[in-house]
Amino acid sequence: MKRALYAAIILWVVGSGVYLAGMERVHSVSISTAFTDSADERQWCELDTYIEGYGKFGVCYLTQEEKEKLVKNIASALGITSSYGLATVYEEEVNTTVLSKNSVNGSVTIKAITQEQQGTDNTATEDEQAYDSTTESGLAANQYVYVNITVNNDMDCASSYRELVEGVFDAMGIQGNVNMNLVGSLEGALNNIEKNELADGLLDRLDAKVVAENRDSDIFTIYAYSKGAGSYITIGGSKINMNIAIGYDEEQNRTKVYLDSPVNSLDY
Repeated sequence: MKRALYAAIILWVVGSGVYLAGMERVHSVSISTAFTDSADERQWCELDTYIEGYGKFGVCYLTQEEKEKLVKNIASALGITSSYGLATVYEEEVNTTVLSKNSVNGSVTIKAITQEQQGTDNTATEDEQAYDSTTESGLAANQYVYVNITVNNDMDCASSYRELVEGVFDAMGIQGNVNMNLVGSLEGALNNIEKNELADGLLDRLDAKVVAENRDSDIFTIYAYSKGAGSYITIGGSKINMNIAIGYDEEQNRTKVYLDSPVNSLDY
């Protein structure tokens, strides 16, 4: 019964456009607009969007056929119904079914991951044990889902794709996080004054309050919270849903600007 349930849930997500409200989803702030406007009179060299979701899918042990159906259903929820690749990668104690689609405008990768273990960890919490299952051979197994959406030179769709992946995760009971990463580059190296002006302007546009920051090192990083900017995580009792980082690429002679929500999941 549970194995058949997720397909119906996905169809409900696609057909109704309704997303469960387990976290704040009041997107009164246009994050992508705030980012693109933060350059002021400067010209962006590139503006790319990366949506990454990863979580535990512990409904039951899935066969190879069921994992293929799983990634296809997620792809369908994202609007992908044809012209995609499907493959399975076998590694020691890990079996991954991968659906991928690439184009000049970007790419989508969806993975259903089975991690097998020789035994059950007795120190696991009750919730973790509830999401464990066993393979047909009796090995303990955990099921995970990974989704990556990359959009080249476009940020207008960023929040919509993030909400769509969050809605799929919520509806399917996938316990994890979905990160939205916006990456832009500016010609040349910004000095400290220019970095601070850009970051402060971005914070103002997002109506965000700084939670923690390090503006003195080579890796310029700010963690902040904006009530209207979507889902958040809690660290040390503080809500965080904005991560601003600024670095410099010597090879390209470009300043890289990152705006991530809730936090960065990419390499600087």
